[in-house]
Amino acid sequence: MKTNPFKFGSVVDGPYFTDREDEMERIASYLNGENHLILISPRRYGKTSLIRKIVNESKRNYVFLDIQIVLSVEDFASQLLKRVYRIFPVQKLKSYIKSFRLIPIVNINPVTGEPEISFKPGSRELTPLEDVLNLIEKLGTDKKKIIVVLDEFQDIFRIDKILDRFLRSVMQNQRHINYIFMGSSESMIREIFEKKSSSFYRFGTLMILGKIGKDKFTLFLKERFADITDKSKELSQEILDITDSHPYYTQQLASTVWELLVRFGFSSGIVETAANEIVKSHDNDYERLWNNFNRTDMMVLNGMSASYISPLSNEFSRLFGTGASSTVFSTLQRLTHKGIILKEGSVYNIDDPFFKRWIVLRRNE
Repeated sequence: MKTNPFKFGSVVDGPYFTDREDEMERIASYLNGENHLILISPRRYGKTSLIRKIVNESKRNYVFLDIQIVLSVEDFASQLLKRVYRIFPVQKLKSYIKSFRLIPIVNINPVTGEPEISFKPGSRELTPLEDVLNLIEKLGTDKKKIIVVLDEFQDIFRIDKILDRFLRSVMQNQRHINYIFMGSSESMIREIFEKKSSSFYRFGTLMILGKIGKDKFTLFLKERFADITDKSKELSQEILDITDSHPYYTQQLASTVWELLVRFGFSSGIVETAANEIVKSHDNDYERLWNNFNRTDMMVLNGMSASYISPLSNEFSRLFGTGASSTVFSTLQRLTHKGIILKEGSVYNIDDPFFKRWIVLRRNE
């Protein structure tokens, strides 16, 4: 039985990785110099898969930490050090850690072999993090800098209000680390790296990761569907018409279409059937999400599901009763911050095409 060539919901590589050659070349070029990189893209656009592929191919040591999982400054230090233990021999690290101002507690899980690390709360809680960052700097060299990837970097303010100033004071003196700061909130990341009064003002090269080009995505889909159907071109175009080339949802829909093709063969409307299957499988999730919105949220989302008219236009307000444009604008900002809506240039769209479809189907039941 053939293996489904589409993958979503986890980091992808190899044959599952969709065309990003131009972006890979640019990012690799940045990392070969003294530069740090700021990478912005909406969630599920594939930035994690892209960065992991690049750093793996670089053959350099790297540390990857999602700031969303960090609970405190001391936990930040523990999580970083845990990842350092994964790539360097324990004996090599011992001599460095002896000089830490606050010695961590390190236990190796006898089953998994994973280190469990914690710092006893001290009166100077920033000290462990500074020691760990300086340790990483010492482990790098001029010829082989360590890459430190900090995902969802805008979450540092949740951890500590002064963490940005502290991190900048440490990082600006380091020469053996290339930092990659990633974030899904464009407005917050720009605030950190482009506002003149910010500690991280112009600390690195800013790059926005957009959708994969429709032509390239069409080719990617066609090549994989060609193994099981002679309708690969039509299927690819129908899939992209629904997902608008969103990387995650395109892979999800293509995967579902592929499974239907294997089980039942080609039939007219197979892409619509697959899309409706996805909607049905997430019905409870979408219902819970919908019930957390206020009335204005619902009205705006309903209008955006039913038309392509700008939600800030008078026509939209007249058709869907959303009221003043200032109220709609506040709603759009809030929903964008939550990741429900994406803003591309001056255009607003619902991020999840299947949630959009769910709204339409529920309204038409």
